[in-house]
Amino acid sequence: EKIKSRKKVFQEPCRNVMFGNSFMKDILSAYRKRLQKSLAVLVIVAAALLLARGEGRLAFAFLLGLIAALVFVWNMAFRLWNLSTDAKTAHRQMLWGMFLRLAVLALVLLAAALASSEVMLAAAAGFVATYFVALGQLILQHAKK
Repeated sequence: EKIKSRKKVFQEPCRNVMFGNSFMKDILSAYRKRLQKSLAVLVIVAAALLLARGEGRLAFAFLLGLIAALVFVWNMAFRLWNLSTDAKTAHRQMLWGMFLRLAVLALVLLAAALASSEVMLAAAAGFVATYFVALGQLILQHAKK
């Protein structure tokens, strides 16, 4: 019975999605809470590792990559939220979202590369680590259901 109700939700576009009490809001709020905890652990571990190696100056670059990945993930979640309410503009929304995400990534890595190769690698490491944590949380959330 539970599976049938989920299938019904995913088979037809959600016409009744409201900001107050929607299916997507429930999913994204639970995801956000777990992601915040995981990212707090990631920041503490990364800062400790950088300080232990004597490269505390790269912590800002790591945080820059982390913030870029958060913009990346938030944009993706926001686009999916919009798609759940209006399926007619799905293709255009996804292409525009992909362009925005790649533009943010390119700008952050370009700015970091202009500083130095070490700064660029730290920013890329922050981006990749955050993106993997975010996608891992999404996969775990789906696997638990």
